[in-house]
Amino acid sequence: MKWNISTLEELEDAIWRCTACGTCKVAYDYGPPSQCREICPAGTEFGFEGFMASKGKIAFARGILSGELEWDEELVEAVYKCTICAGCQSQCQLDHKPYIPEIFEALRRKAVEAGAGPLPAQKVIAQSLRSYDNPYQGPRRVRTDWARIFKKGKQKPIKDINKEPAPLLYFVGCTGAYNVPERVIPQATASIFNKLGLDYGILGENELCCGSTAMRLGDAEAFKRMAEANLETFKKLHEKQGVETIVTACAGCYRAILKDYSLADEYEEMMKGIKVIHVSQFLYDLYKAGRLEFSGPLPWKVTYHDPCHAGRHLTKFLVDKDGSQLWAGAYISLNEEDCLYDVPRDLLKAIPGIELTEMQRIRANSYCCGGGGGVMTGFPDWAQRNAALRIQEGMETGAETMVSICPFCHYNLNQGAQGIGSPMKLLDLTELIDRVLPEKEV
Repeated sequence: MKWNISTLEELEDAIWRCTACGTCKVAYDYGPPSQCREICPAGTEFGFEGFMASKGKIAFARGILSGELEWDEELVEAVYKCTICAGCQSQCQLDHKPYIPEIFEALRRKAVEAGAGPLPAQKVIAQSLRSYDNPYQGPRRVRTDWARIFKKGKQKPIKDINKEPAPLLYFVGCTGAYNVPERVIPQATASIFNKLGLDYGILGENELCCGSTAMRLGDAEAFKRMAEANLETFKKLHEKQGVETIVTACAGCYRAILKDYSLADEYEEMMKGIKVIHVSQFLYDLYKAGRLEFSGPLPWKVTYHDPCHAGRHLTKFLVDKDGSQLWAGAYISLNEEDCLYDVPRDLLKAIPGIELTEMQRIRANSYCCGGGGGVMTGFPDWAQRNAALRIQEGMETGAETMVSICPFCHYNLNQGAQGIGSPMKLLDLTELIDRVLPEKEV
C-alpha cells in the first residue's frame, strides 16, 4: 500500500515560513473581557523556548535539516517533550499553521530513522505492537475481558462479528480494552447499544491497535503495519459481514481511522461503503432522529473537556496552493465542521438535570490533558501534573464532574485529580448517557 506520509524535507518550505513570532505560545480569546492563558503543556512545565509551542520545535527542525544540529540525548528528549496537542497550531496565523503537528511528527520520524528515537521508555510500545498488536503488552485473550459482564444474567451477549454479520462494528480500541479503569467506557457503550437494540458486533481478540500511538511517536513503519491490517479487515467485514458503519468511543482511534488512514492511496477503495464515526456523533444523530430518549433527572453540575484528537486535530485548512488568491502556499482559512465541539455539549444539555458550565479554555483553545504524543509513557509524572492543572481549571467552574469523550483523557485526568486529592471525577459521556437511558421495552 502506498502512503503519503511527509518527510521533514518535504515540509521544509512550510518550516521556513515560521517567523518565530511567538503567537503560538498563548491562547487568546477576544473579549470583553479578553482572556489569555497558557496553551502549551511543555512550555507550561519546562518554560524554556525550545519546549514552547511550535516556535522551539520548528527551530529544531531547521537545525536538523541544515545539519547544524545532530541527534543527541538532550535533543531527542526535547523533541519528545510534546503532547502533539496542536494547541500552538490553533494560535498560529502564519502559512505553516496547517502543517505544525505534521512537522513535529516528521521530526520524530527523522529521529526514529536515525536510530535516536523514540525514548527508551516509549520503545516498549513498539515492541508491544510487534508482539501483541497493542501498546499495553497485554495478551490478545485479555482484549475481551471488559465484555464478560455481557455474558452474565439478563445482559445480551455481544455478537462476534467474525462469525455473525452485522451492519455496525464497534471498534473498541486498546485503552478501553486493556487499561482496567477505562473498561467502563466500552461497557457503557455496549450497554447503550443493547438498550437501543442495535445490531452490532466486535472483533474481539482479532481487533488490532489502530496505530495512533505509533504514528504520534514517529514510528511510521509500525503505524503502516497496523493500519494496513485494519483496512484489510474493514474491507473484508464490509464484503462478507455487511459492515456499513464503524463506531468507536476512542478519540485516538477515530482520528487515526478518519485522518491518518486517509494518507494511504487506497483509502477510498478500502473504505468504500463504510462510514467511520465517533460514538458521540453516532448517538447525537440518533438523538436528533428521536431514537434516544433520556429518563432522569441527573442533577449534576458538569464541565466539559475537549480532547485534542476529537477536536482541533480534525480541523481542515484551506491553503492557496497555486497563488491564485494570495500567494503560493498561503494559509487562507479553516473549517471546523468535523471537530466534535458542539455534539457532546448538546448531548449533555439534553440530559434532564445536567447543568453545563464551561472552563476558560475550551474548543480550539482547550488545554490538553497532557497524556498524548507518548508523554504518558515517556514522562508519566509530568502527564499527571499537567492533568492536575486541567482538573484545577475544571474545579474553578464549581462543577463536581468533568466529562469528556476520550479514554486517554479519562485515564490521565483521573490520575491528575488523584494526584492533588481533588474530589472531581472525569466521566465519559457514554457513562452519563447509560445512566439515563432506559431499557428498551420489548
